[in-house]
Amino acid sequence: MSVAKGTVVRCCFCDYEFDEEEGVKACGACTLFGGCRKVKCPKCGYEMPEMPKLLKRILSWRRS
Repeated sequence: MSVAKGTVVRCCFCDYEFDEEEGVKACGACTLFGGCRKVKCPKCGYEMPEMPKLLKRILSWRRS
């Protein structure tokens, strides 16, 4: 997968790598604290917590 598109996410269950945009946002309409902030694997459907924005910035800074 290309890192230039966005953040690459690896599924904790099936080890599939996909772009965060490709992952289906689960419970996006949930009103509990602004949503559950999970990312669903497009291959197996496993729901994982979304990576915090601060960690995304650190990782993108480290890659460049």
